[in-house]
Amino acid sequence: MDGGPMEGFGQPMSKASEVGVSTAVNDVGQPARRGPPPELEGPYLLVFENDSSRIVRLPGTGEVLVGRGETAHLRLQDGAVSRSHARFVLKEDEAHLIDLGSQNGTAVNGERIQSPRLMLSGDIITLCGVTLVFHGPSRLRTRRPLLALGAFRQRIEEELERAARYERTFSLVSLVCQQGLEDEAADVLVGQLRLMDVVGRAGGGQLLLLLPEVGADGAGAVVARLLKESGRAQWKAGFACYPSDGCDVDTLMSGARAAAGAATEGQAAAVAQTFKLLRVGEASVVVADPAMLRLYALIARLAKAELPVLVLGETGTGKELAASALHHWSSRAGAPLVAVNCAAFQENLVESELFGHEKGAFSGAVSRKTGLLEAADGGTLFLDEVGELSLAVQAKLLRVLDTQRFTRVGDTKERAINIRLVGATNRDLEQEVKAGRFRQDLYFRLSAAKLCLPPLRDRKLELPLLSQSFLDEACRKVGRPRMTITAGALELLSAHLWPGNVRELRNLMNFVAAGTAGEVLAPEDLWDSLGPAAPEGTKDEEGGAKEAAKGFRPIEEEIRNLERSRMQEALVASGGNKTRAAELIRMPLRTFLAKLKRYSL
Repeated sequence: MDGGPMEGFGQPMSKASEVGVSTAVNDVGQPARRGPPPELEGPYLLVFENDSSRIVRLPGTGEVLVGRGETAHLRLQDGAVSRSHARFVLKEDEAHLIDLGSQNGTAVNGERIQSPRLMLSGDIITLCGVTLVFHGPSRLRTRRPLLALGAFRQRIEEELERAARYERTFSLVSLVCQQGLEDEAADVLVGQLRLMDVVGRAGGGQLLLLLPEVGADGAGAVVARLLKESGRAQWKAGFACYPSDGCDVDTLMSGARAAAGAATEGQAAAVAQTFKLLRVGEASVVVADPAMLRLYALIARLAKAELPVLVLGETGTGKELAASALHHWSSRAGAPLVAVNCAAFQENLVESELFGHEKGAFSGAVSRKTGLLEAADGGTLFLDEVGELSLAVQAKLLRVLDTQRFTRVGDTKERAINIRLVGATNRDLEQEVKAGRFRQDLYFRLSAAKLCLPPLRDRKLELPLLSQSFLDEACRKVGRPRMTITAGALELLSAHLWPGNVRELRNLMNFVAAGTAGEVLAPEDLWDSLGPAAPEGTKDEEGGAKEAAKGFRPIEEEIRNLERSRMQEALVASGGNKTRAAELIRMPLRTFLAKLKRYSL
């Protein structure tokens, strides 16, 4: 209507806004000839009052007052209807009905409403002796809201708890359109989904789908069908499945995004298709986490340069493997790679080991010795735990970096070498410099390029892949058939903090392969290895309590004991109700259930 969506509702309904569907009588007393039914593109009401019925169109946006009074937009004749009885509020493809405190009330599908009621197509509304049937267009019946990212994440958290409690599965899908997300294209895709599925918008032309009860076997087929029926070749998709690809929101979302990034247009990819198996000399490394993929891409670029590199990271994160990749992917690959653990040498022997010595240079130097620097000539010298070197050795090492020359202990002749130096440490060298324990000039020289390896607890996308890869390798070594990892075991592995990182995981899988009898790795097989720490005190042979070792205990051990104690108290307080116990200590139910198994509670 020219005057806006509400024009025409201020007066009794005109013939333009009401379409009679009862048998009408024309001016000459003859029945009116029926014509074809009118096209009804928007929402409308089918009104049954007295002995007739009529159709009343509703605006797409606005308010429609229903009542007996003269100001009512939809005016009814029933004397029991209040003057201002009810109001329809229409906005953004939704319609709500509000009772305005009428004397006789408003009922929807036989139930008297007390608060605003969202209308669905086919709802039957009763106002005293008048019946209204609400109809929405097809797009209102099929379209569902797209959740914002925060609300979508919350819905995944809820699904995680449900899946963990009932040992079910679900899939998370990332649909990406490089040309941007059009509402029409989104509607086509969403229209193919089940009612239980959840849709979110993540920006950058990305739709997120949560598919309950769809596991790894069915997710590929579902996503392929969605892409085919969308009819748009520029869409591509990736999907991650619980628990095989991750056991928390961030891992599943990053996995689905990474899979979508690896897919070609019009195709879908699973998380398992995103990992890369990189050859590093005689070894191989599985890389799937987006941060690690970028890190190894950076290593490949740095390998072509001659810069010194400083590799930082916690113990067990794979610093030596990164140094090995820098060497084997460089032009020095045919020359030696010499690895040195600086923390393994006694203080008075470090210089001799690194620089070599002449015969008689010191007591016990009965012959000339070639140092590790010379042994690495033409190749790469990897100094692990470089932060453990003394200041005197640091000064000599700085000269080697600056001049590519060195002097053996007990000699006066400088010798030329050609080495690339890679250092590694789990210390914060910037703090060591401030404390005066590490030379600032050597730090600047070493850190011309830095590689920071994230801990395993921040690379959970890789955890299932690494776990299965290490377990397969361990099974081959002991000559036993391949073992598979159950969903419950993956939950325990995901909940562990991994203070020893990749090295700890590899050692655990070696132990499992050697010490587990079954063909599957179940949660109970991990309880001893990943379970709670030993009690603070143990009994000696005479039955007395042995005092705990003096000094501080590892903070992780303290936290585990406190967590186990609080979980026990919550279970007692809730009478064994696990859901209530988890609520009492504000712990997600999914995590609570996993740790019940871990702590054998």
